[in-house]
Amino acid sequence: MNIPWKFKSKVFQIIDILNMPSILYFLQKNVTKRSRIITLEVDKMWERHKKYLVKYDSTSYVFEFGAGKHLAQNFFLSDVVDQQLVVDLHSMIDLQLVNKARLFLSEIMTLRSRQKIDSEHDLQKYGITYKAPYDATQTELGDKSINACISSVTLEHIPKKNIIEIFTELQRILTDGGIVSATIDYSDHYAHTDASISLLNYLHYSELEWEYFNHSCHYQNRLRHNDYMEIFSSCGFEIVEEELFYQEKVISDHLKNKFMDSDSKWSATSSHVVLKKINFNMKT
Repeated sequence: MNIPWKFKSKVFQIIDILNMPSILYFLQKNVTKRSRIITLEVDKMWERHKKYLVKYDSTSYVFEFGAGKHLAQNFFLSDVVDQQLVVDLHSMIDLQLVNKARLFLSEIMTLRSRQKIDSEHDLQKYGITYKAPYDATQTELGDKSINACISSVTLEHIPKKNIIEIFTELQRILTDGGIVSATIDYSDHYAHTDASISLLNYLHYSELEWEYFNHSCHYQNRLRHNDYMEIFSSCGFEIVEEELFYQEKVISDHLKNKFMDSDSKWSATSSHVVLKKINFNMKT
């Protein structure tokens, strides 16, 4: 379904005014169908998380913020991860989609249980604990209590200030040498449903102009790759794996001029990075 992005922005504005995010999920599930799992397949993002969790021996206790509706990724990881704590700022889980994901994955891999998910409690049969609402900036977990954190296309929806707060908290709760495996989508998400605009469309706008189109129920921070890397470094993490992807082949002259003093990474449309916690004393 192709949806003109400015019209979609206006819908998000109305949802914000009404303060009813449930309307958004209803539209995604029943109108645009973007929240339905129509054809499930193993996502390369899940495979990257699994590869790096195993490579860095970080499979005992994994934390994820921004878990989403179906938890397919978490079922996929459950054959190598002992325990997962997966959280959302607001409850998003859909048990119908969870069971659809579980059944799909049970056909291609051996899951640790055959338990149908009738409640969030049943997820524990798979080593998964789901909590929402949950603030990842204040986890109340013990110091050095988790081995790894994973994040899948979530960071781009979080303001910079809150990203710093989350990674400050991760610095505290990760074991020494613990890792963060993160996929970040740097593209304009309006382009996902409007083929008439580029994946870098939102970079054409100033901060003031973009505020008109950027709404809390569909927030996009527009940070570029190096912006994230500076945040991670300032919070005590080093980059140990870095994969960048460039899906936008034609870059406008306006953007080339705007970012002429930046390296080429500004035009990346997504990345997968693995960060390792280093010994670091946070500045007060």
